[in-house]
Amino acid sequence: MQEDRHLKYLSIHLDEKAQKVVASFTPEGDINTVTPDDFMQAIHAAGLGGYNIHHPTLKEAAAKYNSGNAFEIIVGDALDGKFSIRIDIDSMAAYLNCTLPLGGVPVTLPGVLQEAERRGITVALDLPAIEKALIEGGDNIRIACGRPPVAGIDGRLESLVPKMKERKPRLDEHGLADFRELGDIVTVHAGDALIRRIPPTNGEPGETVTGKIIPVKAGKNIVFAAKLAGAIVDPKDPDTLIAAISGCPVILKNGVSVEPVYTVKDVDLHTGNISYDGTVHVSGDVHADMTIKATGDIYVDGTVDNAMLEAGGDITIKGGIIGASELHDRTDRKFHAAIKSGGSCTARFAQNAHLSAGSGIFIHDVAMLSELKAGHQIVVGDKDSRKGDIIGGSANATMLVSAQNIGSSANVKTLIVAGADRLLYGRLKLSVKSREAAEHKLLDIIKLLDLAHSNPDRISHESIETAEATRDALNAEIETLREIEAELSKEIDLAKGAQVIVKKRVYSGAEVHMNLEHYLTTEDREGGVFHLDAEGNLVLT
Repeated sequence: MQEDRHLKYLSIHLDEKAQKVVASFTPEGDINTVTPDDFMQAIHAAGLGGYNIHHPTLKEAAAKYNSGNAFEIIVGDALDGKFSIRIDIDSMAAYLNCTLPLGGVPVTLPGVLQEAERRGITVALDLPAIEKALIEGGDNIRIACGRPPVAGIDGRLESLVPKMKERKPRLDEHGLADFRELGDIVTVHAGDALIRRIPPTNGEPGETVTGKIIPVKAGKNIVFAAKLAGAIVDPKDPDTLIAAISGCPVILKNGVSVEPVYTVKDVDLHTGNISYDGTVHVSGDVHADMTIKATGDIYVDGTVDNAMLEAGGDITIKGGIIGASELHDRTDRKFHAAIKSGGSCTARFAQNAHLSAGSGIFIHDVAMLSELKAGHQIVVGDKDSRKGDIIGGSANATMLVSAQNIGSSANVKTLIVAGADRLLYGRLKLSVKSREAAEHKLLDIIKLLDLAHSNPDRISHESIETAEATRDALNAEIETLREIEAELSKEIDLAKGAQVIVKKRVYSGAEVHMNLEHYLTTEDREGGVFHLDAEGNLVLT
């Protein structure tokens, strides 16, 4: 069809009053067949392509044109631009939907601003985003944002002494502590700064797009524990603890204590047995039939020969532990090598000895004919070391027993036990019982304080003060017990994934127990990982 065909006997014009696009056709001679697209080209040629064109009507007009019948048909009209503002359900953002005009009146910026005000939006609007939408159109264009609240940060304690010990071991997601290298005692002197208290922040309240303030909870304050032996609050700075004595600093819950250090070269008949409220450092050896008891840690630079050591904290023996050869003679156990720590126990080797640790036992070379029991893990052998055998005796840990080899070519009976024991469940049950008892007491105190609030003349001011102090103490006790329950529950859950890792060889005579399952090795075989499969069977993979 030739270009003039678009206008042959056809008139496209705008009814300005009605804002309608009108097509008129008065045939005066022969015509060529046209299509709706030809009509559309004619509309564009008339400069009216920006209007709202009715495409079904174009088909009707094309049919009438092709039949040679005169007509005047409205094929389009003007549409004004439209917009709407949507506010999120949480009132934290407002969005603009904008439709561009088709020959009609465009949306204006004052109109959008007026609607935003009508909707109650009080925060600053994103004017560049609105202006872009008025030009390009679009849906869900964010034009206003609320201010989210910033929660207060809890107060915390910041250590001022490098490598300060923690009485509680740090466990990873598998419930295991990092291997402890043999180290020296960290000491401080009276007046040294130990720990700084970082105060909590109040947080910043938020605000919705409609101006509603969102309250925020301030961070929890942290208070130094009431009794911290060997440490005091700095008279010049109430947020800093300083050492009151010289000794070994230990991080505790909500503070630091300083344990005095008793240093002796050797422990023998000349020194006598040692019982000390603090940390004991033996720069030499602990000789046969001697006893050391300490509320803190015990460090021995040499060896322990058929002696008894008991510590509330960790026990570190840079040499080894040697017990009497009659370890399993039950008639007299008074002076077998017996090591008991509330934390971890580390030694070069252990032979004919009893070792018990609240967290972990770490033997660098070999554990021979010894009884090892740890709350979390037993690791025999350093990383990438060729040494690390458990030969004879037993090793019992909740989450992990790891060694290079278990047993020996002499078929020595060696028992390995992993997983949760009754003691762990018993501790959880006791903690729950204690918490419930504290909660019952707290409920009674709250009732008393409510009564005092309703009847201020019936209860003395001194009784109210005592009740409030008791309430605060019970709340702290309950929070601590809940933390203990959470930790114990986590340990029990982790114990379900307990493992016995043998990196090289499992010898005949070795026996592994896990929960109610057991695995007896009747012939030497390659090492692997003992664990419970999905059906609860003990397998070696």
